[in-house]
Amino acid sequence: MQSNLIGVTLRRIAEGWEFSSELALENFIWNHLDEVLGLTPLQRQYIIRGEICDILAISSQRQLVILELKNAEDRYVVHQLTRYYDGLFEEKPFSQEVDYGQPIRLIAIAPTFHRHNFIDRKYNKLPIEFIKSVVQQESDKFQLILEHLDTQDTCQIQLPYQELKLEASIPGEKELPEVLERWLGSCTPQKQEGFRRVRSQILDFHERMKEFVGRRTIQYGTGKTKLCAEFCFDLKNQVPILFLWLPLPTSRTGSTIGRLRIWTDGISVSNVGHVPDGLGKMRLSEEWDQIPKEKWPRNYLVSSISHKSDTPISTQGYLSFTKVGYESDSMLNLEGFVEIALQKWLKKL
Repeated sequence: MQSNLIGVTLRRIAEGWEFSSELALENFIWNHLDEVLGLTPLQRQYIIRGEICDILAISSQRQLVILELKNAEDRYVVHQLTRYYDGLFEEKPFSQEVDYGQPIRLIAIAPTFHRHNFIDRKYNKLPIEFIKSVVQQESDKFQLILEHLDTQDTCQIQLPYQELKLEASIPGEKELPEVLERWLGSCTPQKQEGFRRVRSQILDFHERMKEFVGRRTIQYGTGKTKLCAEFCFDLKNQVPILFLWLPLPTSRTGSTIGRLRIWTDGISVSNVGHVPDGLGKMRLSEEWDQIPKEKWPRNYLVSSISHKSDTPISTQGYLSFTKVGYESDSMLNLEGFVEIALQKWLKKL
């Protein structure tokens, strides 16, 4: 299932844990609508008359369902759902999928509801459902519990989050930026440790090496033009992605350096792909297989060495093209890839 590829990021609060953002909550609910509410996803962030609906879904009876998600208490959620209803009822989009002869369901999901929400709902002519969302930790497992406040029905689903165990020693590790600590929670313990080791390997390499922390990127080098590595956060899939400045797959001499995305489990590297900026559009073959073929790009390329490819090349393929100093039939581990990037960076100083 595609949802298995989707991570989740949480943050600790005084009362326990919560999603790191409203988008993180929306991503998770969208990818698990059938499991938690028995609904089929229809559209996200749908714009109707200038209003943006978080999620539109349909029931098994083709009933339209409007969901508004909040990561904190919000006094105006009833007003929002009322406006969405008005626009959708008047314009009736998705008429082939939706049976507008049935009532439209309105659902608000939030960790807490303000007393004004209940007053607004009491005097609203539309039936609006309130569902309370709670992130619960039991030992090292995390769950999302949804409680329907009118029926007291509950549903729970495990969250793919692993609390970072900072007491696990990484030699020479410097204090982690808060944002990276949060990102790593969506990774497996093996990948968490692998990324932490990579970070220490980079920062300990040279006295001029610096860490530049942004909202969605963490870069390593001496400046924007002299970088060797970067962590980017994929908002859609809620996972950190590693990029290294390495010889391009098209460079047989190894002299032309570019920004390569690294597919890794924290130990070995399975694939690489040239992504000049941003996150790129490359997917592994198994990811493409989960998407209907009619949605594949027109110029779908399999394992091409070009940065225009939609599929990265294997590690063995990359090594055979670049001859970067390792046997082409060997599986290069993550730390080996980082070492190559560091040595190439050193030559630019």
